[in-house]
Formats: sequence, C-alpha cells, structure tokens
Amino acid sequence: NMPNYKILFRFLLLILSFMFFFLSGCSKKENVNTVSDNQPRFGGTLLYGKHGPPVTLDPAKVVETESSILTDNIFETLVRLQPGNVDVVPGLAKSWIIAIDGLSYTFNLQSDVRFHDGTPFDAKAVLYSLDRQKKGARRSADQFSNWINFNMDELIREVRAVNDSTVQFKLHRADATFLKILSMQFLAIVSPAAVEKYGADFEKHPVGTGAFMMSASSDWNDLSLVANPNYWGERPYLDTIRFFSEPDPEKRITRLEQGEFHLIEPPPFDMLARVKRNEQIIQFKQPGANVSFLAMNMSKKPMSDIRVRKAVAYAINREKLVQAVYGSFGVPAKNPIPPGMLGYNDDLRPTPYNPAESERLLKEAGYKRNLKLKLWNVPLPREYMPHPEKAVEMIRSELEKVGIEIEVVTPPWETYIQDTYLGDYDLLIGGWIADIPDPDNFFYPLLSKTTVRQKGTGNSAFYDNDEMHRVLLKAKAATKTEERDQLYKNACQIFQRDVPWFTIAHTQIVIPRRREVMNFNPYASYTRNLKNVWVKS
Repeated sequence: NMPNYKILFRFLLLILSFMFFFLSGCSKKENVNTVSDNQPRFGGTLLYGKHGPPVTLDPAKVVETESSILTDNIFETLVRLQPGNVDVVPGLAKSWIIAIDGLSYTFNLQSDVRFHDGTPFDAKAVLYSLDRQKKGARRSADQFSNWINFNMDELIREVRAVNDSTVQFKLHRADATFLKILSMQFLAIVSPAAVEKYGADFEKHPVGTGAFMMSASSDWNDLSLVANPNYWGERPYLDTIRFFSEPDPEKRITRLEQGEFHLIEPPPFDMLARVKRNEQIIQFKQPGANVSFLAMNMSKKPMSDIRVRKAVAYAINREKLVQAVYGSFGVPAKNPIPPGMLGYNDDLRPTPYNPAESERLLKEAGYKRNLKLKLWNVPLPREYMPHPEKAVEMIRSELEKVGIEIEVVTPPWETYIQDTYLGDYDLLIGGWIADIPDPDNFFYPLLSKTTVRQKGTGNSAFYDNDEMHRVLLKAKAATKTEERDQLYKNACQIFQRDVPWFTIAHTQIVIPRRREVMNFNPYASYTRNLKNVWVKS
C-alpha cells in the first residue's frame, strides 16, 4: 500500500504546485493590468463641456474665460506659473537674468521651437508680439485692452533683441509683479507670419507654439484642438481636445453622467449633490482666486454720490444673498481680494445690513423713494456667479424695499464684456477670476484710475482715485513681501471707505470630471492647460 500513498502524495503535490503557479500567474497578470491602468497613455480624445463659445482666439484680445480655456493650450508665454502655486518657471524662455536695480530683465530663449505654421520662434517674434499690441493700443483702445488695463506702456520702456535667442526688457520702474505679468496669456507669443496672413481674422486662425493647435475642421461652437506633432517640449498625451458649448447646466451635467463629456466647467453649486452621488464622477476642489461684486458707476449721478453708494450697500443682506446663491461653496466678501492672499485685510468689517440707515442716506441725498437705477446683469453663469438670475432678483427685491426701483438689463455676453466702458448702467453685477494669484491682478485692472473708460475694462465702477493709484504703484515697486502686504492692506481700507462696489462673495472652484480623466491639475488661477492630461481607457 505504501507505493499507492506515495503516488497519491505526489499527485496532490503536483495539483497544489499547479494551483500555486496558476494563481501566481493570475495575480501577476492582475498587478500588471492595475499598473498599466494608472500609467499615462498616449492617444484619445478629451471631451470638454463649456458654458459657451469663445469670443476671440487672439490671446492679446482675450478678456474672458470662454476664450482663455482654448488659448491657454494653443499659445505659450516666456514664463509660466507652476500648477497649484505661484512659482514662476521657464516657458519659451529657458532662463533669465534680473539686474540688481530691477530695471532690466534679459531672457534666453528656448532653441529649435517652431510655430504651428512651421515658421521659427525667435527674438523677432517676441518683439513682434509685443509691438503689435503697443502700436495697436495707441491706434484703438478697443483692440488691445489688456495692454492698456495693465498699463504696459508705463511699465516697459524698451524691448530689444540682443540676438536671435536673447531678448532684453528695460523698465521705467522696478516692478515686483513683472515676471508674473509675463506669464499672462495676453503676452503670449504669436506667429508673425500668421498675423500678417490673416489680419483681423487671426482671432479665428490662431497660430502659436503650444502643445495643441487648431483643427482645420473646427466649428465655433464645437472647436477641436489636435496635438502639435512638432511640439518642442514633451509630447502631450491627448491626440485631440473637443470643446462643446452647452450653456444649460442641467444638460451639461447629464452629458457628463452619460459619458458624452469627460470634463465640464462648474455647474451651479446646488447641482453638485447630484454629481456627488455618481461614482464615475470626481469633483476637483480648490479655493478660487476670485471675487463677485455689484459695481456702482461712479462716473455719473446718482452713484457719484457716496451716500447713494452706501445706501445701496446697506440695503442688501450679504449673508442671505451668499447663502442663497452659493450655499456652502461661497464666503461673504469684505475685501476686493480673496482670503489668504497677500494684502488681505482681516481687520476690516464688511458693510452691515441696515435698511433703516439706507433709507436715511437716500433721504439725505435727496431721494424719497423715487430713485430709479439701471442694473446690468452677467448673462452667463460664471465661477464667481453661478446663479445670476437668482442673485439679481434678490438684489432687486432688497433695493425696492428701501425705495430704489431697478431696471434689469441682461446684455449678450460679448456686449457685456466689450461695452462696459460705455457705462450705460448705474449698477453692474460682475466678478473677476485672477490671471495670476497676486493682489496686483485684482487691484490694478479693476480699481486703478488708468483703466477708466478703456474698452474691455475691468474697472466697471469707473473708480478714479489718486490716493489709491499712488498706493498701487508703490505696491508694484516694492520688493519686500512685508511692505507689499501692508500696502495692499491699506488699499483695502481705501476701497472700503470709497465703496465703489458692494462686495458679494469669494467662491470655491469645483470642477466635475469623469474618473477616466487623469492628471488634471488646474493652476491657482483660471488656467486650464491640458498638456499633461490623459484619458484612461
């Protein structure tokens, strides 16, 4: 019988060995698949659902986010901001030298870079990209409003090509924000040949050096970008990005749930609970560099009277408004810059809700329940204003309680963006999303006297104050962080004293995306550079 036991033992050992080998093989196979699922992969198409179509794809003319989402991926700047923080890193310039006095910056350019049309990127292209704005802004302010709003002529004294691969900027004065300003999209480098070829139509035929380029078959409401096959840096993972215009947030969410979109711009916050219940969708969250406000047109009566501006501010219940429009995703604003930013003045108290004081001030100013005001409302939901209709109705209701009659006008988006400078309103619901997370990027375009009456202006209150202007210039020139911090805190005090706005809220950024979208890492600003994004199969 012993031989039979040995045979049985050997047979069982063989079976166990085979099972071990088989299970080990399965385990290894599963591990390989798991690893490969999380490894970046090349190819595929990202489907991006936006609020609406772009206004322009000329980076020098972009003043709103529907356009900048695309131009961020087509064009590049000399320097750029690191995703998730405020560090300046190389872009089309690989290195730079700053003079001791801060009045000269010399940039060494990347080599072997070509535009999408095959023409070379060099120092001449840098000069061309800046010079067309400088000359264009002098001829017509409505063409290059960013150049004017950021006061580039008062900042830059001269730009010259040292050689084909070196550019030198000389400044009128030292400016602590200069490198960050150079990272902004309006200073992206464009193809001189393409601008000359297309002229005014360049905004529909954009040619840059970016990781993506326009597809020849793109429709304005269904734009496609394709990977640049000759990109000078690391190849982007995606082959194609398709941008769809879907203004209805309900439909945008439905299409995300059904897999028709991979990624969408933020829907109204009260719709996020529905998205949260879907296991295939992830919500990206981070504090937003933004502010929403009710601007008061100080260039004409009655809003030129501070008593009327204060009366409007006292009449509105900010906490109630923020809770209704933003829920838990917004915080009441008391400064024109968000909490946590350099210069945020936490010692200031927000304007209190006091309808009785509002009525007293109106009576003192000569208005006894007979004041009529025109209010421009933002026509599309924005990151800073998810429910414009709800917000305007609440504001109108509050103001009517103290005797102010409101005529609401909701202009088309392009009119709202481009015709603010005409000032055909008394009040305007607006907001701002920073291009760079620095207080200068709020104060200077929104509250500097240099931006009053410029087409495309962010200064919708027509705020023109010499004291504020001096503080802002001093803050731009200051090189010590502590000094800049105090100067911007002083600017917050001046702002609160003069009441150019009724500040509303600062909001959290919430971007829903499907789980298969990998490596999506938004910047501290509104930048959506998708070069490193890939889609898991």
